[in-house]
Amino acid sequence: MSVDEAVSGLFAEEVVAVPADDTVQWRASLLQLVNWGGFGGLTTVPLAGEATMISGASGVGKSTILDAYTALMMPSDTKFNGASNDAVAGRARSVGQRNLLSYLRGAVDVIDDPKTGRPVEKLLRGKGADTWGAVAMTFVSDQGGRFTALRTYYVPRRAARSSDVHMQMWTHEGTLPLDKLEAAVPEKFHANTLKKLFPGIRVHRTYAEFSAVLHARLGIGANGDGGKALRLLARIQAGNQVRSVDELYKDMVLERPATYAAADRAIEHFDDLDAAHAAMRTEQQKLELLEPITDMYERRTAAARRLDELDSYGITQAGDQTPLRYWLLRTHLRLIESAVAANRDARAATVQALASAQAAELQLAGDLDAAKEAHRDAGGGDLQRLAALADAERNLRVERGNRLAELEDRVYPLIGLPDIDPPDLEAAVEDAGAFTVLQEQARERVVAGEKEQKRLQAERETVLREQQFPLTQEQSVLKQERASLESRAGRVPSYLHDLRTAVARASGLSVDELPFVAELIDVAPEEARWRTAVETVLGGSARMMLVPLDRLQDFSSAIDELRLPARLTFQGVELDLPETGPSDPERIAGKLLFKDSPFAGWVQQHVEDPSRNALCVANAADLDGPGFRVTLAGQTRNGRRGAHGRNDVRNIIGFSSEDAIAEIDAQLVEVESRLAEIDGRLAELGRRSSLIDLQRKAYDAIVMVRFDDVDVAGSDRRIADLEERRAAILASDDRLQVLQAQIDQLEADLGQARKERFSLDQRKDQLQDDQRELYDAEDTIKDRVFAIEDAGVVVLDEVQEAALAADFAAAAAPDDPEDLDRFNNNSQRLGERLRTALADAEAEIKRCDEDLAHIFRSYKFTWESPNLGATVESYADYARILDDIRGKGLADRHAEWRRRLTEWSGQDLVPLLGAMSSSVEEIEDRLEPINAILRRLEFGASGDRLRIRLRRLAPAHVQAFMKDLRELSTGTTSELKEEDLERRFAELSRFMRQLRRSEHSTDGPTERDKLLDVRRHVEISAERYDFLSGEVRATYRTLGEKSGGESQELVAFIVGSALRFRLGDEMRSRPRFAPVFLDEGFVKADSEFAGRAVQAWRGLGFQLIIGVPLDKVTGLEPHMDELLAITKNAQTHQAWITPISDVVEADPE
Repeated sequence: MSVDEAVSGLFAEEVVAVPADDTVQWRASLLQLVNWGGFGGLTTVPLAGEATMISGASGVGKSTILDAYTALMMPSDTKFNGASNDAVAGRARSVGQRNLLSYLRGAVDVIDDPKTGRPVEKLLRGKGADTWGAVAMTFVSDQGGRFTALRTYYVPRRAARSSDVHMQMWTHEGTLPLDKLEAAVPEKFHANTLKKLFPGIRVHRTYAEFSAVLHARLGIGANGDGGKALRLLARIQAGNQVRSVDELYKDMVLERPATYAAADRAIEHFDDLDAAHAAMRTEQQKLELLEPITDMYERRTAAARRLDELDSYGITQAGDQTPLRYWLLRTHLRLIESAVAANRDARAATVQALASAQAAELQLAGDLDAAKEAHRDAGGGDLQRLAALADAERNLRVERGNRLAELEDRVYPLIGLPDIDPPDLEAAVEDAGAFTVLQEQARERVVAGEKEQKRLQAERETVLREQQFPLTQEQSVLKQERASLESRAGRVPSYLHDLRTAVARASGLSVDELPFVAELIDVAPEEARWRTAVETVLGGSARMMLVPLDRLQDFSSAIDELRLPARLTFQGVELDLPETGPSDPERIAGKLLFKDSPFAGWVQQHVEDPSRNALCVANAADLDGPGFRVTLAGQTRNGRRGAHGRNDVRNIIGFSSEDAIAEIDAQLVEVESRLAEIDGRLAELGRRSSLIDLQRKAYDAIVMVRFDDVDVAGSDRRIADLEERRAAILASDDRLQVLQAQIDQLEADLGQARKERFSLDQRKDQLQDDQRELYDAEDTIKDRVFAIEDAGVVVLDEVQEAALAADFAAAAAPDDPEDLDRFNNNSQRLGERLRTALADAEAEIKRCDEDLAHIFRSYKFTWESPNLGATVESYADYARILDDIRGKGLADRHAEWRRRLTEWSGQDLVPLLGAMSSSVEEIEDRLEPINAILRRLEFGASGDRLRIRLRRLAPAHVQAFMKDLRELSTGTTSELKEEDLERRFAELSRFMRQLRRSEHSTDGPTERDKLLDVRRHVEISAERYDFLSGEVRATYRTLGEKSGGESQELVAFIVGSALRFRLGDEMRSRPRFAPVFLDEGFVKADSEFAGRAVQAWRGLGFQLIIGVPLDKVTGLEPHMDELLAITKNAQTHQAWITPISDVVEADPE
């Protein structure tokens, strides 16, 4: 079919009614494809004026034709709407979807490259060579005008993505036969070449230029809305699922509201204020950060000054040539000189007091002799003799009392002790006979005690030898075993580990290369109850050490001369044998875990040997049967031969030593408990032995003493008798009584005088000794002081002297710093004080340096300052910054922010407030022209009408937002106080934060969208009403509750009217741009509903081009003017189009 044939008769009079106005309408007439998908070469698709149906089997190319129209008319980022893309998500025309490159090369399938394994496309053309293609649509107006839009594509062989394709956009006033286009391929569709082929053709370098010509020439959209109209046409063609009338209307009709732009302008104005606040906050933060540095630096300066002062004392220097030592020596000399003077005065006073005491003693001695002579002359001889006898008896009593006290010290400790019957010593010493009886009892008890002592000693030795020693040995062995297990993995006993260590050292192998079988297997946790059985069966194998087979000979040779304390069993095994796989869970091997090691394969084969891999049975009743069997208790049976019991109760199998250590700990606790019991028994034996020994000593003392040695009572009676006789004599003579009283008084006074004289003698000697020591110390200190002064090295000024005196007094407190006796102690305390002060000063300097450096680093990190340092040496720079901030920086920033905040008025938010209201009103205004279009169309089988309704919503968050917006848009800040300004700014910041774009992308609507998108503040629904009475017969909100046909009819009415509005033709009798492409349109509707939907589109003046599957042809065919069938060759994958027409039978003659 030629191009002219295809476009002729498109607006036949019987098809297109004459319009009521002068609207010129454009309809799609002929689609031309060159090398597009399965259509090789030139393919023409003729389109009927009203409705064309394109059908065919699945995959023949229905969507390919519709996608060609999308590629021609829409921007490059528009997603192809082929049905094959429905299940593929992602960016438009991305990898995995149909795309421009796959269509131009005719991608048929994807197969894996047998060499590389990578997926490779199977292509109809362009494999290893350049290829090309083109898509053109010729539009015809009802006034006979023709207009063709064309896109040409040149695909280099190396093109890997759609952006590598060379694309050109063209328009032409008239038809363009693309069969001539191949002549321009060698020039890659150069503009000059095409202009020679098609005179008058125009090339467009950008889609903006191309689309502007399309919009203007074909009447797409009004007032520059052509892009929106084409996007709506693309969405209609895609046939995306719509869930509700609200979603359908908002997506198809409403665009982004003006509230967003108003909010952005308000944010832009607020940013200036926010920047001023940020600058002020920056200065405030700098002030807060730097403010402590002044105090820190002052503390550092004071510490450095103190450190210099302490360094000047020479604290850390040895010898006398330091100011500190010089001051201490001078202070010491001063205190010694003061002490010498005080000693001199004390000696003079003591000599004088001693002379007086000696004179008084001589006088008292003379008076006493005179008194005694007078007493003898008056008859006092008998009194003197009785007094002498009484004194002698008193001395004897003292001796007897001492001996009795010694005896009581031996006997009295027995009183109150259990199992002891102490002797009654108090009664026995009153009478010689009773004491003799006590001595006899004592002799008997000494003999009995010696026998009991021997018995207790024998019992103690038995306990030590037979009980304590074995347990102590066992405890030592357990502790050694525990220490060994703590240092390694596994449960192998220490004696085996020690044997292994010895042979490893001799052979040059490591311990890890010589594992025991026990270390390579473990009982699975869920099989723990079978451990006794496993240990019994594999106990021997577990104690076998494994040696790599390739090292076995060298190993044997190396250890042959080694003398081992016990027998060590080993076996050479192959390494890295394959594992045998899962074992029978009913047997020993199936209840084990095998350690991942080079020995694992051999160990698994070894354990699975029938001689070891016993069948595990619950009890002895199940031992009968063929093969090797073992019970939970460890009894084994192999046919008639069996065994029971274990040589070693300690388990050896396992990866970890934790359980073994826990068992040893439990044993240690038990051993320690038994040792504690034995210690208690030994302590009891020792206590009883001590009591017997104490009793023996007491009775020995009683046996050894004579009664006369402890007869204190007899002495008391003798003294009392002598005193009675003396008192009788005195009572008979008054003059003797007076003389005796004088003698007693003089003897007492003479004793006191002699004591005073002796004390003063000692005092004089002590002062003389002190004098010699002070003179020696004074000479020594003076020599050292003179040596320092003669050297002339040390200089001690008055300031240092005063400071050291203050430190010395503080160090000595609360003691007296002038106390010579404590001078050495106080000197040591002064040294400690100064050394501590030195360390404190150094620490303070270091701490201040670190704190200052931390602040300086924080400053540089927060505010980029390459010219500033980060050490204490940069303090002056930061101090200058701090002074500037305190002086004017912060004040200026605060003044600027206050000025801007004061100047801020709500006028910046007034446009947003107006946009929030006007945008909803604009949505309401948009309804009227669409409802006007719908009033002209019958809806449903009963001829009703359809209209769109709007209901305003008032979500709580939107109400709160609008309240804040009204308050902030009307408020003023000129009269606010400082704290009110901060509060006002915080409110503004919080409010403006809601208006800002989210920094993080989210799948759902952001807070900004919820507030500014007024489309979310209204609900759209549809009503079906009686055209004559106006009665509402149905309300449509969701589409899921309707059948497929009903919902598609409803969508057709709403979308068609919306399209008329978007095309800018709501006030015209028909749209200027008529073509509407639908991919798999009306597939859910039966013939009746499909017909009404088609009639709705026709009633709105649109031209339909619909792609449908074969099973939907019968439902739509009665309503179509043209049916195009697509066929594809299964072998070549080439497709072609065949027009289908009704067979017209000839009238019978």
